[in-house]
Amino acid sequence: MSTLRGVRGAMAPVAVLALALLIGFAGLVARPAWLIVDGDRPWVDELARPGGRPIGNDLTSLFLPRHLWQSEQWRAHGRVPLWDPRGSAGRPNAGNPQAGIWYPPAWLAWTWGDPAAPGWLTVGHLLWAGIGSFALGRALGLGRAAATTSGAVVMLNPYVIAQVLEGHLPHVWSASWYPWAFLGGRMLRQGRRAGWAVLTASVALSLSSGHPQEGVYLVIALGCWALLDVGAGVRCRARPTPPGQGDAPETPDRAAGHSIPAFGSGGGAAGDLPPDPREGSRSRPLIRPLRLMVAIGLAIGLAGVTWVPVLAARPWVAGPLGGEGGGGGGPYHLWPSNVLQLVSPRALGGPADFLGRGTYWETMVSIGWASLVLLVLGVARSSDRSAVRGWCVLLGVSLLHACGDRFGLSAILGDLPGMGGVRVPSRSLFLAMMAAAMLSGMGVDVVDRGVGRRAARRYAAAVCLLALAAGAGIVSGPIREEAPMPIGPVDRWSLACRRLAGDWLLFASVAATGGVLARGTGGRPGAGNWTARAMGLVAIAELAASAAMTLPVCPPERFLGADAVSGEIEGERPPQGSRIRSRDAFYSDLHAWRDRLEKTNLGDLFQVRHAAEIYRALYPIFDEPGPRIGRGLDRRLARSALDRLGVSRIVSDRPLLLEVGPLVGSGVRGGIPFEIIGIAGAMPRAYVVPRAEVVPESETVGLLPEVDPRMVVLLSDPPGSGFRGHGQSFKEAFYDGAEPDRVIVRVATEAPGFMVVTDAWMPGWSATLDGRPTALLRGDHAFRVVPLPVPGDHRVVMSYRAPGQVTGSLVSAASAIVLIGVMVGSARGRRAPGGGVDGWVAPTATDR
Repeated sequence: MSTLRGVRGAMAPVAVLALALLIGFAGLVARPAWLIVDGDRPWVDELARPGGRPIGNDLTSLFLPRHLWQSEQWRAHGRVPLWDPRGSAGRPNAGNPQAGIWYPPAWLAWTWGDPAAPGWLTVGHLLWAGIGSFALGRALGLGRAAATTSGAVVMLNPYVIAQVLEGHLPHVWSASWYPWAFLGGRMLRQGRRAGWAVLTASVALSLSSGHPQEGVYLVIALGCWALLDVGAGVRCRARPTPPGQGDAPETPDRAAGHSIPAFGSGGGAAGDLPPDPREGSRSRPLIRPLRLMVAIGLAIGLAGVTWVPVLAARPWVAGPLGGEGGGGGGPYHLWPSNVLQLVSPRALGGPADFLGRGTYWETMVSIGWASLVLLVLGVARSSDRSAVRGWCVLLGVSLLHACGDRFGLSAILGDLPGMGGVRVPSRSLFLAMMAAAMLSGMGVDVVDRGVGRRAARRYAAAVCLLALAAGAGIVSGPIREEAPMPIGPVDRWSLACRRLAGDWLLFASVAATGGVLARGTGGRPGAGNWTARAMGLVAIAELAASAAMTLPVCPPERFLGADAVSGEIEGERPPQGSRIRSRDAFYSDLHAWRDRLEKTNLGDLFQVRHAAEIYRALYPIFDEPGPRIGRGLDRRLARSALDRLGVSRIVSDRPLLLEVGPLVGSGVRGGIPFEIIGIAGAMPRAYVVPRAEVVPESETVGLLPEVDPRMVVLLSDPPGSGFRGHGQSFKEAFYDGAEPDRVIVRVATEAPGFMVVTDAWMPGWSATLDGRPTALLRGDHAFRVVPLPVPGDHRVVMSYRAPGQVTGSLVSAASAIVLIGVMVGSARGRRAPGGGVDGWVAPTATDR
């Protein structure tokens, strides 16, 4: 019965959270088939050259093309493809940390298949995060209004909304498991059996969502929590037991009179269980962190099916995990000017007119005005000082890391396992927002107990000081809105103050917060409870309105509809199986998916290393320097790379620095003229050459321009039995790559030779020749080669099994078995004091 009462008590807060989320995503609710992206204006990015950033965001340039392609494969073949044939000759899909192929919620979006599915999946994740934060708050002793406010801050804080705005949806999916992970850790420390499942599942899903950086941050935070518990437990055991106490029952977080600095103690009896009678009071403080550490290890093991293939692929790939590009945070960390966003997330403008350093979405440090006031109240006056200390430590360390290398913490964490590919230190703000949400909830409970007239007077004084500072900034110097970028700190301050002066939502929140505080100091019975609810509603309403003002929507046809480029390509369609080359900023992966074409380049940096070493020669032909490769153009190597990659068309919106072929089409799109250049005699996708030469791997790329690809293939290893080919003239082979993991090639030869397939070679690929296993060699530095020792009609089948996939699956299965065993072997879950079960419902006798 008590469980039923608790569930009923949670229904109203969940309804409030759902309503706030729908208001925040009002544009998507009104147009459910649209995308969350601005389809009219390019956004400001400090690292992008003027005009270099196209209209759109990472959803349209990176994540949506992958979603649509994987959804297409999922529905066509009923399984997840382990190989991705797109890009510079293909790359692993299992092993790409951003593929997210083992993230179950993504399977729902793939089954749906609509371009709007990732956006709605994000809305679902945010609601799940809000519910988790509400449950965590209740487990820590927060009242219903306080826990609801915490849930709203987790869901709708401006940093999360900014990440959604940029299309960083997998990042948000990963961070949506944070509240549940902390709740599971809380339950596990209390000896509740369900904590094993909640913690391990949450961490494993966070690591598997398609952007592991946030999951790694979560593992580090939980690990530090366990280490703090260990230190406290050691001190507790070293403290002598007072005479006469022996092994008398104690509250777990206050054993031997010591308060463990964890993420919330819940006020002692309000949230903790009596100790297990099988555990002495002096041993229990060390058992809690041991449970937590074991659970973290099991969670990492559960995600083994995701990260083991990543480690197995790492020696063979370029990009942030392979050493080719990526790395470093650049300007994407907090700057002094971001302090202005504490007052309002609109202080430095939006993504299209951002005044700060870096970008709008990576450096947003705001939780809204009303939530900030609640946070200050919670830190200053909450009665649960252990909880305040724990969440403040998490908040402070996360902000310190988000500041980048200037304080050293980011550099230190960059040396930890799994952190080598971390490029943006400010993404630890996801953890900071989690901590800020809980502290804001504590502030609501402070208001519930009554804040007094002094707090209201201090609030009025703080508002007056901010108004004076803003006024001084406005008159500090003339500046025009269209001032050239970058601007100096004084001009930035002045312009930000002018924007704050016109921020109606800020004025409404300041007035509403002041009014609620003033009316809550009258000393009337029940005024505290009314004030707390009102303060929570002000914070929730401000966050929802801010999100609704921030999030634009755009019809998918803006990016997926036919345009001048697709019309010209359709008129001069490339041969089947050939590739095209273009700038991602002009003709994106999404455009290529729409037109059913394969680009040689992808919008991200994850590529097979050997193919990337050939492809790098093509970056400078548009005067488009790639990562760490400079601007030099080797024309002979670039032309050789075009041949070997099978490029038959180049789409160019700027002068091409390489003469390759005739103009086959032209037009204007969005006011930008473009040309389509054909390459006469482009190499087919698969072909047979007469002979092979074995050369050292270090010399292969330099020798490529020296040899005719129609006559010779360069091998890194001998083909065996001294076979070098015996005169089969160059001949095109029939290529069938309908399934990413299984390629069939057919050819009829009159003499022995070597079949070359210009798809990337990588361990995991195997081949059969006419039904019998055969060698699959690496030729021309990057591609697949099959010796054909006898003439005849040949059928070559190439199959891919991702390296590490079997091992990762076994690791996940073993971890799941151990987890089940631990849960079955543990004591039965005990009912929490106050009528709650597993920390979900009211933690106190009074249903606040």
